[in-house]
Amino acid sequence: MASDTAGNAEEDDLFYWDKNSDFSDSDDSDFDPSKDLLSSDGSDSESDSEATTSPPAIQIQQTAALRNNLTEDLASKVTKVLALMDGLGINLPIFLDALSWGDPECTANAKIRYARSALLNTRIELPAILRRWWRPPRPTTSKKARPKGAKPIMESFALECSLQLLEFELEGLADLFKSPAGPDVTEEELIGTSFPILIAGAKKRAPNLWNLLMSLSRTSSQRKQYPEKDPAKTIIVIIALFEYTRSHHRGRLQKLFAIYFKFKGLSAKGYDTLHAIGLTMSSRWTSDAVGRISDAAMEDMKRLMDIYPWLLSYDNVLIAFRVFSQRIDRKTLLGNGTACTVYVKRSAKRLPSTINRMLQEFRKDGLNAPLKAFNILEITENSNARRLSHTVHRVLKYLLESPDFDITSYPHRDDSAIQRPPPVFELECGPEHITLQYLLGTVDIPEAAYDDNARLINEWLHQLGLDATPELQKKIGLEQVMVWVGDQLTVDRLRNLARFRAEDDNSFERLDWLVSPPGWLHICMAFANSIHKQHIGTSKGRGLSAAFSVLGRKGLEKTKTQGPFFHDLDETLHIIAEAQFRELWLLVGGVSNLADLRKKSPAELYKLAEKIVSEHASSTALAMNRAKKRVDELKEQSIMFLRDVLPYIQLRSAIKRGDVGLMEDLIPEMLYRFVGGNKSKYHIEMLELLQGLNREWPPELRDFIRSNCWVINNTGRREGHMPVDEAQEMNIKDIKVTHRSEGPNIDWDYLKKLHPAIHVIRSVTSHMETEFKTRVRGWRHTILKREIDIQELQKWYRASRTHKFVANRKMPAKSDGDRPTDFVTKGFTALQTGKTLENWIEGRTVERATHQDWDSQTESSEASQ
Repeated sequence: MASDTAGNAEEDDLFYWDKNSDFSDSDDSDFDPSKDLLSSDGSDSESDSEATTSPPAIQIQQTAALRNNLTEDLASKVTKVLALMDGLGINLPIFLDALSWGDPECTANAKIRYARSALLNTRIELPAILRRWWRPPRPTTSKKARPKGAKPIMESFALECSLQLLEFELEGLADLFKSPAGPDVTEEELIGTSFPILIAGAKKRAPNLWNLLMSLSRTSSQRKQYPEKDPAKTIIVIIALFEYTRSHHRGRLQKLFAIYFKFKGLSAKGYDTLHAIGLTMSSRWTSDAVGRISDAAMEDMKRLMDIYPWLLSYDNVLIAFRVFSQRIDRKTLLGNGTACTVYVKRSAKRLPSTINRMLQEFRKDGLNAPLKAFNILEITENSNARRLSHTVHRVLKYLLESPDFDITSYPHRDDSAIQRPPPVFELECGPEHITLQYLLGTVDIPEAAYDDNARLINEWLHQLGLDATPELQKKIGLEQVMVWVGDQLTVDRLRNLARFRAEDDNSFERLDWLVSPPGWLHICMAFANSIHKQHIGTSKGRGLSAAFSVLGRKGLEKTKTQGPFFHDLDETLHIIAEAQFRELWLLVGGVSNLADLRKKSPAELYKLAEKIVSEHASSTALAMNRAKKRVDELKEQSIMFLRDVLPYIQLRSAIKRGDVGLMEDLIPEMLYRFVGGNKSKYHIEMLELLQGLNREWPPELRDFIRSNCWVINNTGRREGHMPVDEAQEMNIKDIKVTHRSEGPNIDWDYLKKLHPAIHVIRSVTSHMETEFKTRVRGWRHTILKREIDIQELQKWYRASRTHKFVANRKMPAKSDGDRPTDFVTKGFTALQTGKTLENWIEGRTVERATHQDWDSQTESSEASQ
């Protein structure tokens, strides 16, 4: 209750009875406000006839008329009434008790009913009377304290009424917080918990409880000062705590929070603390629940695999195992294992039943007809023709997206000349094209040797239930084709395993059914590292090293394979490219500010973009600079960097948008780069990709791999695509986070059981961060910082006149690192004249057996059993 100094307006704000309350019956409580309190229309709920005798409206009018006719001598009239009561042998308590249904005769008397209804139905007098009883006015003629009145009794009574009402409303909310008696931790049940729906339900079913908690959550001044702050989620969590303390069956939110915190790395001690508070389930319950989720996930995965096409990827994972007390047979160690993910795409087209035989025929023909230099040159010319419009648009986009140009107010922003060109081959997007991910159990088998990969093949088939009988193995060997994606090491090992087994007894043992394209994340990493190696330069030049110093990017001077190096390098390459192209727009456009280019038409802007590409960012521009009698070495370095970085940026954009046709068109460019930059393993992967796409994959398999096995989309958004191996890397990160939350004394067997649940935990995480709007934190800060970096680089390039031709400008004599080797030209020449192709052909040429001996397979299977 409010203090004695509080005003009446604030008292009304703190707590009030809602005359429109909607109550429902509850088996858990005998209290029903519709019977024990005033009815919802404010009338006496004991008898309908009473309202008929004296309608509330007439009673209120009569009371108002009597008050208007009262003389000033009200006290004398009250005194006379009290005197009359004394003469009748009753006092005020007896009178009020009799008036208020004191005995059957008083209850049945029409006159008394009339008077009672007149009192109880007044909307002004009765509340005023009750307030004065609770908080009498101060005396006006003396300095005495405020009279005590009925404050203690009324407060005790109000508390009793409130408790009964709130008890009733809490029980009415029970079914909102109950979880199913059966499958309570399915993905549908967990992400189906909507806080807006819970809040709406609580407001409707428990209006008094809700208003009470809402009033207590903020002061009146806070409500006025911060009207946009809504404590609704806080209140619904408080109610959930109340419900859970009443019954452990009402733990819907506690289960959701437990699964969410599991992914966020909450320790077992943290679980126990939050469980003691009542906010989550216990760590033991969570571990058991994750086990049930894993079992359900595996069953769901196998069911979907029987219906829809699928693929698989796996990669190495390092996990630190800790123990409380070390022993000879139980020590803290760094475990080296392998994690695997199955991807199911429901919109993918199934491969024909004859695909296995078709693949063997195409492979046989392709083995005898490997790609030659002139074939690759023809593929390159066709690819470059399709890429040109995308290259020009990428340069144009740097202008259109700059703050100074302000495309939103450009009058010709919808002109076709500045729109994105048609994609080469873009995947469809939307909810129906989302790729589902299911983790298999992580195992303690590394990828250290070919034998390890052979064991992994058997392990994944076993977890998928595909090696149970010789008949299943025979069906795989003769009728199926499986696509397994991995990084360069994984696919190289799988490919060589197939070569080593070329003479085995049957197609299952020879791995004829396996196709292993490389993952595009690791291709992007190799591409970025190649650019880094080629253009790193020195701190005195205008290469990457000097640009890193201007931006204050530490840790990018040397190539690394661990940590955030690739992410940082990728972001910085985009920033450096954008800064240089903005400067070129100023130079070629002949303006001092990009805003001045708004005066030009879209067609003129497109022409300028073509000029920038042809004269400042292409092999043609490089040749023109070298053909001049007075060569500008700094300008040559700039041209080469922009020519080399544009395909990389195109590749990253094509992956993000799912333009697999443009990704394919960039393969020849990367092939020349990897050959010229001595990345022999990756140039082999590019050759294998070209060979498969143009020689050894049947059209149905080629389309399946391009459409489903290069990138996946787990959001449904147009720019929500990512490489398959990047999704695998994200799964490995989730595995490590979940592992850290488990604490010490766990082993590989437990992780094998745990990890199939991770995709459900990820869905719960996404759901919770969407509900609480915590997914976009830091976005604006990142954009602002990027713009500052670009502008700082622009000033640096402008001061050194990097993009202007200066005759005979030389790099410092001792700065050979600032004279980058032309990897692309070097690689192109090596493919045309060197032994690169010959060595590749020689390494892959192996005679493969075609016989089918399944008897030995059966005997081997029986022996292993």
